[in-house]
Amino acid sequence: MSLFIYVLVDRKQELDEALVNIIVKDLQPFSIVEDSGFRDFVALLDPSYTLPSRRALKNMVVHKYEEEKAKAAMQSVEAVGLTSDMWTSINMEAYLAVTCHYVDDSAKLATVLLGVVPFPISHTADNISAAKKLLMQEWGIEGKVTSIVTDAGANMVASVRNLNLRHVICFAHALNLVVKKSLDATPGLADIRARSQKVVAYFKSSTTAKKLREVQEQMQRPLHKLIQEVDTRWNSTYHMLQRIFEERQAVGAALATLRTDVTPLSSEDYESITACLKLLAPFYRATVELSEEKRVSGSKIIPMTKMLMIYLFDSIGKTSHTTAKQLGENMIVMMQNKFDSIEKNQTALTHSTLLDPRFKTIGFYKSIKCTGSS
Repeated sequence: MSLFIYVLVDRKQELDEALVNIIVKDLQPFSIVEDSGFRDFVALLDPSYTLPSRRALKNMVVHKYEEEKAKAAMQSVEAVGLTSDMWTSINMEAYLAVTCHYVDDSAKLATVLLGVVPFPISHTADNISAAKKLLMQEWGIEGKVTSIVTDAGANMVASVRNLNLRHVICFAHALNLVVKKSLDATPGLADIRARSQKVVAYFKSSTTAKKLREVQEQMQRPLHKLIQEVDTRWNSTYHMLQRIFEERQAVGAALATLRTDVTPLSSEDYESITACLKLLAPFYRATVELSEEKRVSGSKIIPMTKMLMIYLFDSIGKTSHTTAKQLGENMIVMMQNKFDSIEKNQTALTHSTLLDPRFKTIGFYKSIKCTGSS
C-alpha cells in the first residue's frame, strides 16, 4: 500500500503540502518563500522543486484551512454519498476525482471535494477502489458512505463492488449517451450537424468573425459568437444548433459577401433544426437540472425518466417532420434500452422517489414497480 500511495502522489504535491505545514505549524510568514537563505536551503535539498510565489502559498494555506474545516464539519455527519470519475488532462495525465455530498444541519446539500488524485498507474478496479478507500480513510468517512455514483465503466462498477458499497449509475452521464447515440443514428440530422460544424469553424477565424460582427451590427442584433459542437457532450450540439438558428440571417448575409466554398444551411435545414430542438429541449433542461449542486437529485431521476418518455411519445405522434420523427423514435429506443430497469425494486432511486412527498407512487412510469411486485 505504501508503494501505491507513493506512486499516486507526485513529488511536487508532497513538497507543497510540507511547505504549507511549515507555515501552519511553525507560524512562519508567507514571505519565507522570498528569503534567500530559505530558497538556497530548499534548492540544496531538491533542485527540481520550484517554490510557489508568496500569493500562491497564501492561496494554498487558505485551501488547506477550508479542507480541514470541511473535515471537521463532516465528523458530525451521519451519512454521505460520493461521486467519482476518471478524467484526462490536456497533457494526457490521468486523474481520479472523488466528491462527497451530505445534508448539513440546516437541511442544505453540502459538497466537499475529497481529492483529485494523479493516477499514472493502470486503471484497474483494484487500483481505483484502493485510491477511493484511501481518501475515505483520510477524511474519516469509511463507515458513513451510503452510495457511490459513477459512470457505467466496468472498472468503475467493479471498484464500487470491491468496496462493498451501493452503486448508482450517473443518470446525467447515461442521458448524455442516450441523446448522443440518438443524434448519431439520425442521418438527416447528422448531415446538418456536419455542415453546421463547417460553418462555425469557418467563422472562428479572426477575419470572418469580424465580418459576422459587422453584419450583426448592421442588423442591430446581439454580437453572439457561433458555438462549436464538442464530441463528448451532447448539450454542445444543442447549443451549436440553437445559436446557428438564432443567427441564421446574419450568417447567411455574411457568407454571401465572402469568397468561400462553405455552403450555408437552407430553409429546409433550419426547419429540421427547429423541429429537432423542440424535441431535445426537455432533455437539455433535464441535463441542466441534474448538473446543479444545490439540491438532492436522486428522487427526481425516475419521475424525470417518466416525463421524458411521455414527452417523446406525445411529440412524435404530433410532428410531421421526418427528421424529428426519426430522432424521436431513436431516442425512445435508446431510453428503453438504457433505463428500462431503472424502476427495479429495492434500489436507492426507487426508495428516494417513494420517500419524496412530491412524487411518491405517481413518480413511477410503471405503477406496478412501486407496489413491491416485480
